[in-house]
This record gives sequence, C-alpha cells and structure tokens, in this order.
Amino acid sequence: MDWKKIKKILIIALLIANAVLFIYINYNNIRLGNESSRMDFSKEVEGLLEEKDIKIDTNIPRKVEKLPSLLVSLETSTEEDINERYFNGNGKIVRPSTDLAEISRGDEYINLVNNRRIFYENRIKENKYKITNLEDAQEIAKKFLLDKKYDNRDTYLSYYAIDGDKYILNYTKIYENIPVESSYTNFVIDNRGVLSMDRLWLNVLDESEQKIYLPPAPRLLLSLIDNNDYYNKTIEKITTCFYFNPEDQGYIEDITRAVRGRAIPAWKVKFSDGEYTVLYNY
Repeated sequence: MDWKKIKKILIIALLIANAVLFIYINYNNIRLGNESSRMDFSKEVEGLLEEKDIKIDTNIPRKVEKLPSLLVSLETSTEEDINERYFNGNGKIVRPSTDLAEISRGDEYINLVNNRRIFYENRIKENKYKITNLEDAQEIAKKFLLDKKYDNRDTYLSYYAIDGDKYILNYTKIYENIPVESSYTNFVIDNRGVLSMDRLWLNVLDESEQKIYLPPAPRLLLSLIDNNDYYNKTIEKITTCFYFNPEDQGYIEDITRAVRGRAIPAWKVKFSDGEYTVLYNY
C-alpha cells in the first residue's frame, strides 16, 4: 500500500472540503443578508416593533456590512500613574482592597478599580467658568483630558444632556470612524468645571485580516421584541460598531478584570433617551 499517495489524497480532499465549507458559509451569509435586507422585510420588522411601542425614527440599514474584528486591551494604570497624572505625585494613596485604590488631594478624589476603571470627583465650591452652551462644556472636557495627558483624538461625543446648569457628556472611542463599545469617558460639568469623570477605555492593538459579515440589521432588530426594557422607546440611530464587553458576552463577571480580547462587528442601536444596546448574533 502506497501510504505517501494515500496521505497526499487525504490532504487534497481536506483542502477541497474546507474550500467548499468556506464557500457555503459565505454564500449562506450573503443569501440570508439579501433576504433580510429586502425593503418589505424591513417594513415588516418596523411594524412588529411598533406593536410593542418601539418606534423607529431613522432608516434601518439594509446593506450587508463586512468588517474586521479588533484585538483590544483595556487602558491600564497603577495608582502611582494616576497620582502623577492628576496630582503631580502629591496625592494621598490608600489601598482599602486588592481591587481598589483611592487617590486624593484637596477637593479631588479618585477611585481606581482593578487598575482600569477611573472614577474622578471634584467637590470644589467656587465657580471657575461661565458656561453658556454645549461647546463651552465640551472645551472644558477636552482641556481636562489634555491636562491629564490623555489623547482625545480618538473620542467622539456619543450623547449629551443638560440638567439645569449641569452638562452630561458621554464620549466613546472611535476606530476608523466606527465606535468601539463598550469604552467610555463620561463627564458631569458645570460652572465649577469637571465635577466627575467615569472612564473605562479601550486601546486597539490590531485588526484581523479576515472580515466578518454582520448579521442583517432588520433581522437582529427582531430580538428587541422579547425584551420589555425597550418597550415605549424610540430608536433614533442604528450604526455599525466594534463590540467588546466580556461581562455582557458572558465569559467574565466584571469587565474591569479583563485584560484584552476581540471586539467583534455589531450593530449599535441608540434610543432617544440616550440609552443604547448592541446587537450581534454569531
């Protein structure tokens, strides 16, 4: 028996099988995408959502999207890094537990959770600014980030609200003009300046060479019907995003304990009240 010949035949057979499987998967994705992206199907989805008082005040994307996945890592700092960045090394550091560091100086207080999530609070009493509009508040936020030596070129304002004299600004990371969820830097600002900041940020290390077909947006929107948290809401925007949240995706209990992982292509559904959800199904 010619084992070399048999081995060669088996290798060729496996290569052919892999090629057929690859073609089938991609064909199936495209077929499902084409079926789910029809105008009449989108209208049917819109009608089903309205039955649950989920209104759509935007166009449902019907184009079949194809994006890479991203290798991402959570921005990490030690308490010494934070002390230097915020207080020039002159703050007081306390470690009440292994996963929490408290750094403070004067009226400013910082909680650093698992060296990744930063809660900043300023209890200052006197006014330092005269804020008359959203742009003024954004300038204060940008200056704060620059003063603390953060790069703000990869941020965009994803949500804002005005509550009396307070401005609530939520920033999200972007990569190639696409949001990277769940990363955020959220501010509360008034005439005293930055009252608080909550930051959990992602850094993009690499992107995959192979691109992934997103499940069609109309098909994934149907999943909202089974969740009454979304009833009586209005969808104002549906966009592609990269999504990394191991806590939500079910393989870690606390996202601040994650180090790195893959951010996958997904659909970000934003509601008129500022809330959003991310839809994916692979």
